[in-house]
Amino acid sequence: MKKIFKLSLIIIIGIISLKATCGKPKISIAPIPEVTIEDDVYFHNMSITSNGYSYFSLNGGNDEYGKVNEYTLDGDYIDSYSLTIDGRAIFYNPNDQYLYAKIYGYDLYSIDLEYTDAYSEKSNIFTDDNTSPAMLPDGSKLYEMNEGEVRVIDFETGDLIKTFTLSKYYNEHGYKSSIAATSKYLLTWGSPNEILVYDLNGKYVTKITLPQDGYGFSLSYCNGLLWIAQDADATIDQDEDGNIDSATGYWYGYRVDGLE
Repeated sequence: MKKIFKLSLIIIIGIISLKATCGKPKISIAPIPEVTIEDDVYFHNMSITSNGYSYFSLNGGNDEYGKVNEYTLDGDYIDSYSLTIDGRAIFYNPNDQYLYAKIYGYDLYSIDLEYTDAYSEKSNIFTDDNTSPAMLPDGSKLYEMNEGEVRVIDFETGDLIKTFTLSKYYNEHGYKSSIAATSKYLLTWGSPNEILVYDLNGKYVTKITLPQDGYGFSLSYCNGLLWIAQDADATIDQDEDGNIDSATGYWYGYRVDGLE
């Protein structure tokens, strides 16, 4: 009788444990390369976003020579739009169907590609000029991270909702200031080829190792893919006609199961 009772107890505990673990998301540690984009910029390949039909990359490094490049979902070039902003991050908000950018500074800018214009939408909502924040895919919140401290900002009002501190991050220029967001997780750098995954409250979940290093500011997430860039690191040399040189960087989009 005692043996039967012990066996029944073991089975019950096993069932309970199975139910407790089956619902937990399993994030793949083997990212799958899916899209590569050759991205011609004047300075640096800073950020990328998508409206579900196109990709839009943002360069940064000089506000006189800023631009957004547009590509198909297969990575083919569509068009380029000159903007006088020094970009750090670009977002697509599905609620109003507009593009936005965080510049080198403290403001959130709205981008109008039809008129190749950008203007300050919300002033002084960020606390560090060099950060590359993230937007939740539903457009409701912005996440600004600098040296492990994360600020959660309401997109509509620009008000600070809360702050929390991450347990670890890669404390180097660009890497310590860049964050990306899925609908469930926050992504930061653990090293130039390692991505740390946290839940939306800053609790550590796991890490993802990429097959190559990425440029610190470039960490992005859009269209269901995790993105990093190999930076063009272009100069401002000019030719005889005064035209500034550009260079090609590369965006790499990886599919990582379980991030959504």
